Amino acid sequence: MGRPNELTEEQRQDLLAKGWRALEVWVIDRESEAYKAEVARQLAAAADADSRDPDIDDWTLHVRGDLWDDEAP
Repeated sequence: MGRPNELTEEQRQDLLAKGWRALEVWVIDRESEAYKAEVARQLAAAADADSRDPDIDDWTLHVRGDLWDDEAP
């Protein structure tokens, strides 16, 4: 997917006159090696922190409450 076709100056001025404004949106590239490395780093840090906390399982059960219980309320 490439960049969209650029507007002519006339089209741009018409949109501006109608109250529109240009906006460029950047999103995360989940295929990027830098992104994958950062995700791996954060997951490892979270797992390491959890493994050093003997009460993490009890805390998780307390926080989730009955959210995942199979019984209907």
